[in-house]
Amino acid sequence: MSKLADKLLDYLTTTDAHKIGLMYLILSIINFVLAGVAAMYMRYTIAATPPATAVSDPFNDQLYTWFMSLHGLAMLLLFATQALVGLANVLVPKLIGAPDLYWPRINALSFWMQIPFTVFLWSSLFFWQDGDSIGWTLYPPLSTRSPSLGVDLILIGIVIGGLSTTLTGINFILTITRLRRPDIKMLDMSLFAWSVLASSMLMVMALPPLSVGAVMLLLERHLGLPFFDVTPGNPAASGDPRLFQHIFWFFGHPEVYILVLPAMGLVSEVIQRMARRRAYGYTAIAVSSVAIAAISFAVWMHHMFTAVQDYAPRIAMALTTMAVAIPSGVKVFNWVATLYGGRISLRAPMLFMLTFLLFFIVGGVTGVFFPVVTLDLHLQDTYFVLGHFHYIVNAIAFGALGALLYYFPHLTGRWYNERLAVLSWGLITVGGFMAYTLMSAAGILGSPRRYAAVPTPDVYPYHVGMTIFTIILAAGLVIYFANLLYSLFNGRPVENRADPWGSSKYGLPDVIPPVVKPHHEPNPWPFILGVGMIPLGLGALSLLKEVSPKLANYSFLSGPHIGLAAVGTFIALGVAWFVLDQVKTARMLRLMNGAAHFEIPKPPSLWGDLKVSISWVILSEIAFFGSFISSVYYARVVLYEGWNAALHHVPELITPLSLAMSFALWSSSFTAMMARRSLLKGRRGGFFGWLAATMALGIFFAAAQFFAEYPELFAHGFTPGSSIIASYFFTIVTLHGFHVIIGLVFWGLVGVLVALGYWNEKRPDGVEAAEYYWHFVDAVWVVLFLTFYLGAVNMIAPAPTAI
Repeated sequence: MSKLADKLLDYLTTTDAHKIGLMYLILSIINFVLAGVAAMYMRYTIAATPPATAVSDPFNDQLYTWFMSLHGLAMLLLFATQALVGLANVLVPKLIGAPDLYWPRINALSFWMQIPFTVFLWSSLFFWQDGDSIGWTLYPPLSTRSPSLGVDLILIGIVIGGLSTTLTGINFILTITRLRRPDIKMLDMSLFAWSVLASSMLMVMALPPLSVGAVMLLLERHLGLPFFDVTPGNPAASGDPRLFQHIFWFFGHPEVYILVLPAMGLVSEVIQRMARRRAYGYTAIAVSSVAIAAISFAVWMHHMFTAVQDYAPRIAMALTTMAVAIPSGVKVFNWVATLYGGRISLRAPMLFMLTFLLFFIVGGVTGVFFPVVTLDLHLQDTYFVLGHFHYIVNAIAFGALGALLYYFPHLTGRWYNERLAVLSWGLITVGGFMAYTLMSAAGILGSPRRYAAVPTPDVYPYHVGMTIFTIILAAGLVIYFANLLYSLFNGRPVENRADPWGSSKYGLPDVIPPVVKPHHEPNPWPFILGVGMIPLGLGALSLLKEVSPKLANYSFLSGPHIGLAAVGTFIALGVAWFVLDQVKTARMLRLMNGAAHFEIPKPPSLWGDLKVSISWVILSEIAFFGSFISSVYYARVVLYEGWNAALHHVPELITPLSLAMSFALWSSSFTAMMARRSLLKGRRGGFFGWLAATMALGIFFAAAQFFAEYPELFAHGFTPGSSIIASYFFTIVTLHGFHVIIGLVFWGLVGVLVALGYWNEKRPDGVEAAEYYWHFVDAVWVVLFLTFYLGAVNMIAPAPTAI
């Protein structure tokens, strides 16, 4: 029992990427099982309700739509993301000779934040009877009007999960670019590492818009801010539901590539090893990953061809959607060329990877129909879309399952049962291919999506067939995981765990030893802060209960006192982490010349990477604020008359107070620069003087905004929910104000570390990073001042047609 407790404590406090990766994989399997149960319920509901006897059953209909919503969200945001991030944690450091991930503690925090995401998402099912589900795409007005607390739990979980995945993306980018072994050139780097690098760039840019959409939905649900819903008879306080579609799909389509790119990388790694030759067109495969990532941001609107009436964006998005097939085709060509002439070993991992090619090609061919606008208008809301999408998602699953088999002997030191692995492959392949082919066929015949019963008898046999083959697929998955579980304890021992497949003799090592030996100190704080987001989320809902009728009936949300206590406790824990952990680490490392700012000692050539780190953080913040600010200009163009009506009720924003606030904040950029220069010259007194001036100016800005400007605007009737202009103004300006506070906290922490001697004139990275972030906050205020205070957005002309 003591050994078990020690093992549990080890995993709860670990910062080792290998162990964190294993926990990601276990959590992903749990979510996969839950999402699979939801899928089986949906298939059973449809197959058990013949068209001739179909009646409107509110119980089945409402519960069906909740399972449908959670199945889609869990498969994409939980299972697939967690599985691929888990494999990346385990494999990327080994494939590039890195001692660990760049931010070990943040990596642990990112994982533990997935626990609240998982808990909130699945606990929403307990409230299915309180209101309609919102679909996995979260579209308003369902998502804005549903009274169910389950909707709020999903949205809060998405915000937490989005932050977790964004931090993960930055972590992998820094690991691959800064911790790669010095003798490994970028173009000679592992193809899986290349794919993770491209996918991580998408995480940094695509996840913030999803969080923005979730925040806007929460604000509209509980504070009545009119972003998406229409208020009859009041155009000045009406939003546009299509705006959320733009926001969601700007995330949603890159999300597909966030998942498929790592799967492609795994396919590249396993195919070349099982074919016993280096991948053909190695550089082309690597560069095509980046090309796919870049193009993926220019295709989101093809999901909206029925909502967008202007042919110009339709044609543009159709062309870019077709263009993304080019780098994907490059990969397929090179994979096939790698197989040609190779000595192929048709073991189970290779079978899974070859089936990835089959499903990916068929999924790609069925996807060719959607950029053709006239075809998309007929197919977009049918089962043909589900067939196409499940081909692609199942291909991703084949990549992950095949890689897990290939690396199983590395991870465990034991072999899996080959016959059971081949049997599971056969069942998954036949079950999946037939189920998705029947989906496509039913879609061609017009079978609509999201129905809990088949509306016409001609497609009912297809749905029965889908259910049967889904059961076969599920049986294959049960055998697959049972095989791994049994082999974990009883499998045949591996003779050479470092190279069980004998691939290193072909110049393809699975493990590249790092230059620096990894060192992991147990740390409980990531677990405490990560899991602590569960009471934090419930505390936020308790605060909203005071102003939201939708939360009035939930007695376990105890009100503002509990909410404030939860938020205050979380902040106190964050302060405790810094004082008890980071300050301690700084004291230990301050005399170590060239030491890293985290627990892994790194070569001096890699010292000073915090400036690079904060640059990626700022890039994600640009995506965050960019989503909000672009929404303002979208609303001005599309809701032109309503915006003009709202303009009549906007008070004068240019006042002596607003000018003084702005001057103070912009002046603080100069004082921040002088603080950094003083430190570089070794003038600690000058540094602390300029730091005090910077913080004083920032405090004046935030205090004047929240305690002087806002009350004055409220007195004029300009309140957050009063009009569409007010909703955007208060939301974005307030978020900027919180970022000012974050910047002040950042400066305060840096000041403490300078006082401890950790940051100094020879190691100024923390001060430079704080300065970078402060300049970014000031720059955002320039954009907001131009947009709202000087009224640049009001000068925009109306759209010639609806977009």
